[in-house]
Amino acid sequence: MNDFTLIRDIERYLEGEMSEQERTAFEALRQSNPAVNEQVLLHQQLMQQLEQYGQRVAFQEKMDKIHASMAIDEVLPPSQIPAQKKVFTISRRLITNMAAAACIALVTSLSTIALMQNATRQNTTAQYEDVRRVLNNIQRSQNALINDINSKKKAPANPGTYGGTGFAISNNGYVVTNYHVIAGADSIYIQNTKGEAFKAASVFEDISSDLAILKITDSTFKGQPLPYTLKPQYASRGEAVFTLGYPRDEIVYGEGYISAQTGFNGDSAAYQVSIPVNPGNSGAPLMDSKGDVVGIVTGKQTTSDGIAFAVKSAHLKRLLEEMPKDKLPKKEWNHKNRLGGLTRVDQVKKLEEFVYMVKVYN
Repeated sequence: MNDFTLIRDIERYLEGEMSEQERTAFEALRQSNPAVNEQVLLHQQLMQQLEQYGQRVAFQEKMDKIHASMAIDEVLPPSQIPAQKKVFTISRRLITNMAAAACIALVTSLSTIALMQNATRQNTTAQYEDVRRVLNNIQRSQNALINDINSKKKAPANPGTYGGTGFAISNNGYVVTNYHVIAGADSIYIQNTKGEAFKAASVFEDISSDLAILKITDSTFKGQPLPYTLKPQYASRGEAVFTLGYPRDEIVYGEGYISAQTGFNGDSAAYQVSIPVNPGNSGAPLMDSKGDVVGIVTGKQTTSDGIAFAVKSAHLKRLLEEMPKDKLPKKEWNHKNRLGGLTRVDQVKKLEEFVYMVKVYN
């Protein structure tokens, strides 16, 4: 609503020209917006001043007529009394009142504009994150469609939703994530931190441990040597850990510690971890201080914040050994750690290149 529309609505409101529905809506606006309410009060005050001025002018005119009539009747017969001309006089006080009213109206208008602009900026700031998220989702969808077109494959018909996180376990396009993230998916896309999306397919699944191995099938994908390895030893209770995942539309870092050697309901194949995770973190790597993988985040305890569960890396390693050699040769996932000795910031910078958003189409 611009200033001219607001002033018009205020005049209609004060003059009783609004319908009952319009009046109810406008009164609700006055209660919710102090700036609009102040504008109504000032406008009402201005109208009252103008009305009082008009009444004073009319009264003065009436008195002038009476005085003129009385003076002429004393010296002239009625037939010779000339017609009275209307004379308007404006006192200095009235001029001052009019100037003050005009100043009040000007200041009020400027104040209203400033308040409305400030409210607009605050509303824009509050909505920025949602707008940016929508735009990023559109960009990701476009990248996915372009990659599909380049690979001469039919693009998915339904809109995609990013379901979780995955991370590389080889330099030639193999990625691990949770089974529940990709269960029932018609097609799967892997997206990196640059916003590049690549089509992938599930090649090995273990429902009991909630793990799935994906293979990036997009020919445009270029892998690189992994800087970390899977830690075969169990992590100790109290050991510091951190994770990188996609609980939102950008990669998020979180840190905590191993709080128990067993997972949900005493699952010996998993850890209980005190670390903040949210939907979207499923499938994220759980790293130790050296940057080695000690587990894969599978979920959180819904009744308590900050309590999560992660499948132990030793279980993932056994799972990889059970895979057919033609799907994932052993040499492809047996790497040396190149993150030890680096600061946490530098570790995260290198790891970000190997952690992906897993986006599914149903």
